Amino acid sequence: MFKNKEVRKLFLIEFIIILLGIITIIILNNYMFNCYRKEIIINNTHIVNELIKKYPEEEDLIISSLINHDITYDESLKILKKYSLEDSSIIDYLGNNNQIKKDLIKINIITITIYLIIIFTIFIIFIKRIYKKIGTLSTYTNEILNNRYNMDIREYEEGDISNLKNDLYKMTIKLKEQNEISLKDKQYLSYTLSDISHQLKTPLTGMYVINEILYDNQIDKSLRKELLIKNKNQLERIEWLVNSLLKMSRIDSQAETLNRKDTKIIDLLNLAISPLKIPIELKEITLSIKCDKSITANIDLEWTKEAILNIIKNACEHTDKGGHIEIICTENPIYTEINIKDNGCGIKKEDIGHIFERFYKGNSSKDSIGIGLNMSKKIIDMQDGEITVSSTLHKGSTFTVRFYKNVI
Repeated sequence: MFKNKEVRKLFLIEFIIILLGIITIIILNNYMFNCYRKEIIINNTHIVNELIKKYPEEEDLIISSLINHDITYDESLKILKKYSLEDSSIIDYLGNNNQIKKDLIKINIITITIYLIIIFTIFIIFIKRIYKKIGTLSTYTNEILNNRYNMDIREYEEGDISNLKNDLYKMTIKLKEQNEISLKDKQYLSYTLSDISHQLKTPLTGMYVINEILYDNQIDKSLRKELLIKNKNQLERIEWLVNSLLKMSRIDSQAETLNRKDTKIIDLLNLAISPLKIPIELKEITLSIKCDKSITANIDLEWTKEAILNIIKNACEHTDKGGHIEIICTENPIYTEINIKDNGCGIKKEDIGHIFERFYKGNSSKDSIGIGLNMSKKIIDMQDGEITVSSTLHKGSTFTVRFYKNVI
């Protein structure tokens, strides 16, 4: 409880009030003592005057008795009785003076009233302050419930309420970030579904048309075979698109954990080129690889294979028959670099800044869907690498991939 700054402050205020009360009581008692002292002096003087008037010859004895502080109350009564003054109104002078009692009662009432007012005022101020803070928290939570995160309730004081405000603010920041991520995810899902729908629409439309033609039993066998081959190609295209999108979704959702380890780049290239050997041979493209077997990089072999495969596939698609693709690997203390160069059609200046965007198709993309290079960039970025491209129209393009080393 005493760790709470507000409680400590309240106890401090109460301690100060009690201390002030003790000081006030001491001052009042001193004041009342002086009042009594004054009245006693007046009373004694009155008695002495009366005694001296009656017994002038005993003046010295009377004065001596008055200043004798060792005399007791009973002895005082005996002296008064000796002079026949025990029942005199002179003795009752002090008792009959009620002014001191009235003053004492008045002062006590005033003191108690002041203290009650002070304590009640402090209590009200303290309660109001607490309720004000609670009201601020209530307003703040309502703002959060309405997805408004602009309110700042941070406090740089100690105390449970201040700590609660700061914790709520931290929670708000997290909720705001999660809300923004959720909105981005919804937008991304909307765009992705729209893109998928658009990409699937073209091959599906072609397949519907081909099926309608195939329903005609009178069409030539050679034409039927040609249409079936086209249908097969469209199905393969759809299968590739779906598989690519599934891979992209796994990357985007961060559901895939990369298993990075030191890998020989020559092994990576061999795996990436293997599925492309037939298309390369059909286009009579010359493929040359210059890569020392000792060159390595800390990468996930399977996923990086997908990235490099898509880059080489892109080069193959945009290189004319009889063209040339060259892969050169180098290594230095900072990074490992892979250069994939072709002598194809090149990339236009207006397209080169967009080729890594998903579903982007430049004017020279022909049948490209626009997924491969985007996937390659994401995979490389996930491994703290980078991919860049330089290109000259009608002369070819060079893709440069770098995997940085952990330099201490």
